[in-house]
Amino acid sequence: MTASAATFAQPGLGQDAARLRILDAVRELAKAPFTVQDVVAKSGLPPYEVESGLAKVVRDYRSDIDVDDQGNLVYRFDPAMAARPDIVKADAARRRKEAFKHALIAFFKAWTVAMVIVYFVIYLVLLIAFLVALASANKDRDSGSSSRSRSWGTGGGGWWWFWGSHTSYGGSSAWTSGRDRRRYNREVEADLRSGKDPYRFDKAEAMPKPGLAERTWFHLFGTAGIKRNPLEAEKELLTYIRAKRGFITNADIVALLGVTYDEADAIGTRLVATYEGELDLTDDAIAIYRFPNLMLTGAPEVAAQSAKLGYLWHVRQKEENLRRNPAKIVPWLNVFNILLGILTWGAILPTLEMDTLAAKITLVFFPLTFSLIFLGLGVRRKMHDLATAAERRREAIRIAVFQLLFTRKTAVRVPGDERALASFGLGTFEVTELKAALPAIANDVRGEIAGGMGGPTELRAPRIWDELGAVQKLRASARSNERVGRTVFTTRDIAGASPIGDVPAAGAPGAGPGATGDALDREIAELEKELQS
Repeated sequence: MTASAATFAQPGLGQDAARLRILDAVRELAKAPFTVQDVVAKSGLPPYEVESGLAKVVRDYRSDIDVDDQGNLVYRFDPAMAARPDIVKADAARRRKEAFKHALIAFFKAWTVAMVIVYFVIYLVLLIAFLVALASANKDRDSGSSSRSRSWGTGGGGWWWFWGSHTSYGGSSAWTSGRDRRRYNREVEADLRSGKDPYRFDKAEAMPKPGLAERTWFHLFGTAGIKRNPLEAEKELLTYIRAKRGFITNADIVALLGVTYDEADAIGTRLVATYEGELDLTDDAIAIYRFPNLMLTGAPEVAAQSAKLGYLWHVRQKEENLRRNPAKIVPWLNVFNILLGILTWGAILPTLEMDTLAAKITLVFFPLTFSLIFLGLGVRRKMHDLATAAERRREAIRIAVFQLLFTRKTAVRVPGDERALASFGLGTFEVTELKAALPAIANDVRGEIAGGMGGPTELRAPRIWDELGAVQKLRASARSNERVGRTVFTTRDIAGASPIGDVPAAGAPGAGPGATGDALDREIAELEKELQS
């Protein structure tokens, strides 16, 4: 598995979307002073884009800026996010536009399932009515079949009422993934605040059965429907860095993104350049990426992120969970809808005297078009899965071996570790195919192969293990965050007690609007004298 081009390039957004992300981060952080780094971690945007966007937000909304003795800027916003009415109105319009896009996607997912179910119910009722009409016509053929036929015809408005009553149901299908995600994010935040590591390599969670809409979406689009968003992956990296106290290695990047070691090296270099990090080399020539600026915070604790992606094997296990729990009911109902739609067109509507253009469009052409597209997408996804089955199995072997290398930190032995690899839920593998895959995996992690020639084959990854051990020692002695220093300047009209520094309180010696400015003037005058001498 190789990283896409988006993994190596810094993901970006349009101006409106970037501003909204910054505003959302500011709104969440406005209860306390915060730094640019807090907004970077919250938004996933690069520092230069956050600084530019935050400067505009500072001008537009009621806010103050403090400067500490290290030159760091600390932002304070009114929690009510007060601003001129035209600014508030413009940002509200941007937010409505963005919310509409997200709501449209969520509605489409739910509507896809609801359409199949609702039309199946409609067709079923029409079929029952059709059978009753035929039975009545055969029974009363000589005594009054025409009157009964007219009664069915005059009842057509009832079927339209029935159709109309279910139209409103289309977008109200239960969609619990957002609620589950928010619950998971609260658990991650609690782990971070209590000092626990939500990114343990050996962290295992029971996979709940996916929801109906989620399974149907996977049935239609496969892995493309659950593909990682580049910006969300970037946020995950930033969350990981902050959770790991500002230290990561290429091994961490490999475990998170599933890239090769060489690709992880390129990604680490980009992260250092983008987020003002530093590259350190230990005495054993192990590269450590250090990001002290990302740890700078004005808040009491590290700002928690929405960690949804997890390590490579966690993501693959979610995919396998969807494959083990496929959507069965909805696809079969869709096939019945196609058959019933054809029957409705040819027999049911004429029998019920509803053979009008409006009825054909509503009850035949539109649902048949939808059902045929639904069927076509499902068949296309199935054909793609069949064509890529061998590649997907090789990738499953690769991920299982990765998980064993990272969690156990000992050599993978074949034969010998087949049961351990199968326990990860990605499949059961033969010894021959495992041995065939080990050389390529060794190349991906810069590992080494030993043994063979009729005996067991071992894959070792000493470089990965050395990096994990070295960085863990650094994390153990590092602080979870870096607080800003003493405030030496503030834009607030009245200097008061500051929770992030020691601005003199009102009434204290040296306090007052010009106290800080006088001290700076004296310091500048002393420096000028030194230069002149």
